[in-house]
Amino acid sequence: MTTTDSTIDTTGDTTGDTTDAGTGRPAAVPTVDLYKDIHKGIRAELFGATLEAGSLDPSDRGDRLHVAGRIDRLVHLLHSHAEHEDTSVQPAIELHVPGVAERIVADHELLDARIGDIHDLSVVVADTCGPSARTAAHELYLELASFTSAYLGHIDLEERVVMPALAAALGPVAVLGIHQAIIGSIPPAEMAESLALMIPAMNVDDRTELLGGMRAEAPAEVFAGVWGLVGSVLGPSDVAALAARLGVDA
Repeated sequence: MTTTDSTIDTTGDTTGDTTDAGTGRPAAVPTVDLYKDIHKGIRAELFGATLEAGSLDPSDRGDRLHVAGRIDRLVHLLHSHAEHEDTSVQPAIELHVPGVAERIVADHELLDARIGDIHDLSVVVADTCGPSARTAAHELYLELASFTSAYLGHIDLEERVVMPALAAALGPVAVLGIHQAIIGSIPPAEMAESLALMIPAMNVDDRTELLGGMRAEAPAEVFAGVWGLVGSVLGPSDVAALAARLGVDA
């Protein structure tokens, strides 16, 4: 699959107007957003993995294995994310945003296949020694960078076309129900891995909203565990800023 195959056209016909009729600007950000936080984490991991692939030492097997392992985790993240969307969000898209429903499905299939090919290439790179290691590592970098570009187009469609349309059609209570269904389907270990990617990629307002909701609704021991995770993925100043917002000890 080429990058062109997965480039998303966000100007095509869709169900529901997602711009303000008076200004032509994008409609207001939905009060409940199914995509914002996890997509920030995914973007950060795509960028980080691409950067590592570009800067690895081709002659260092440890470096090559490290990048292959990171790509393996990226594959799991993207597969899991697509499955959650297909199960919990796609039915609402087909009902309320039918103009892009088929494109979402096709993108998921194409992107899933392409990241699988990149994973296979990373295994080859990990086992490639000698003069050809540099060429193989560069090819992996180019493929991952191109995939990242394609994936960014896909999630832009979801964020700026699908989400506003769903919010307008369903309202915040129903959208929150979809969000809770997704959260409820994620095993604790997978949730911890996702939070470890999402929290550093979020701004302080996002973090306050996320952690504040957990503090209000989750058992105290669950919040304590997440707060411990926060301390392991954020620097001291960011932890202090978040603690001040939440009214908890840093």
